[in-house]
Amino acid sequence: MEYALFYAEGADALPYVPADDNVGEWVDDVEARGVSEYGERLRPEQDATTVRVRGGEVLVVDGPFTESKESIGGFDVIDARDLDEAIEIASKHPVASFGRVEIRPFVRWPDADPDARIVPDGFAHEAPRGRRYLMLVVVEPGGERGDEGDAGVDPWVDEMDGRGVRRFGEVLQPPADATFVRRRHGEVLVTDGGFAEAKEWVAGFDLIEVRGGLAEAIEVASKHPMARGGAIELRPLWPFDVHEDHVARTEREAAERGVRLEPAAAEALAGVVR
Repeated sequence: MEYALFYAEGADALPYVPADDNVGEWVDDVEARGVSEYGERLRPEQDATTVRVRGGEVLVVDGPFTESKESIGGFDVIDARDLDEAIEIASKHPVASFGRVEIRPFVRWPDADPDARIVPDGFAHEAPRGRRYLMLVVVEPGGERGDEGDAGVDPWVDEMDGRGVRRFGEVLQPPADATFVRRRHGEVLVTDGGFAEAKEWVAGFDLIEVRGGLAEAIEVASKHPMARGGAIELRPLWPFDVHEDHVARTEREAAERGVRLEPAAAEALAGVVR
């Protein structure tokens, strides 16, 4: 069964200690077990861009869709036997020792190929052909709805697949079906429910790859039907070598933290094709 793992600091976060980061060992383990499909770190929340469409107008702002302190910092897609194995895998991730790992099952469609996986074979080892963004599809209670309803997602998928922009993606089970995992003082703590307390919630995601940078990513997001009923958060990936010296990496990246490297939303919006 496939699950998304989302990583966040959480309300009770402990300090991150780079010298204790064993993410390379974790990656080696899940790859050797054949349960890993794909995963990446995300640029910090100041590089998020949120897209909404209201009354036919594209509204773009800098920052994440919610002011929650528990912004997603990375993700993995895994294929585990069951929830118990997913919990065991999540509990060994270094983020569990200082933050939280949320486990979200994907929706299993009745007519889906039972052998199909969320992430295409070989994608994890494929060199990027453009700039990659994780596109979080967010439900906002009380938001507008398009006349086409949920069926409107299929034409968007067909268009973006045809353009080669959408690399993979799927709908997630609701937050009520989420499980979050922490590890404190050697004890694994498991709690039902998503970690974000905000009324907005992530209903699914797509990984997109664009050659036109943030402007094209905004155009792609603005065409998604949920942009009219909720919000689309674009988060650029932040790749790194999981086996490098994490103390040195943290020192090298310190200057980038807290600084927006993406163009300002207003600047990018000027390049959106309507």
